[in-house]
Amino acid sequence: MRLLDKYSQKNNPLLLGFMISLIGAIPLGYINVISLQILLEQGNWASLLFILGIITVQYFVLQTVNKIAEWLVSQQRLLLLIDVFTILFLLGIGLYFMSDTTNYDSSSLSRFKLAQHPFLLALFLNGLNFIQWPYWSGIYVYLFRTAKLEIQKTANNTFIIGAILGTCLGMFLFAHVGQFLIEANQIKISTYLTPILMTLFLLLALVQTVKFILKNNLLLNVKSKIRL
Repeated sequence: MRLLDKYSQKNNPLLLGFMISLIGAIPLGYINVISLQILLEQGNWASLLFILGIITVQYFVLQTVNKIAEWLVSQQRLLLLIDVFTILFLLGIGLYFMSDTTNYDSSSLSRFKLAQHPFLLALFLNGLNFIQWPYWSGIYVYLFRTAKLEIQKTANNTFIIGAILGTCLGMFLFAHVGQFLIEANQIKISTYLTPILMTLFLLLALVQTVKFILKNNLLLNVKSKIRL
């Protein structure tokens, strides 16, 4: 939030949405790793279809969240379920790849039928990314309360366009920079795909678990102080 305070411009929702989404899209994550693998195995067109699928879900999420942001961030039980589902989802995928670590040489997304349809794969993966709902709700609530984003349809649509452009650029940069580094160093990504995804999903599950524990301990402390 301090970064937003420093660089955000109240009269430029396009730039505001672009910055927030770009910052969130560049870091290493399972969607970016899969996007890179699709680019390497299936080429630019498939990579673009995958990104299109990701931003299709993101557009729906943003159009919905801006209307229910205040309500969603107040639903502690729902947010708790989202956190638990996210942890179980990441842990389950990580354990799946752990059970598949004997197939290093044959590791490839092409083994999965849905991977042959990058757009549908992106819809599936980002559709299960429930953590983005409270994330964007928190962003919206902060922007509305600090008057960094006006509660108007035009301003919101401009903000969403900026967010989508930021996601596209972030994923594009990650995939193509990753492709350049892999090809320049002649790395056979298929050899390492399974252990990379296994480690990534398990690490993300651990991070979400730590966040979950810290957040709920904080909530318990706040409630105990209120009762006192």
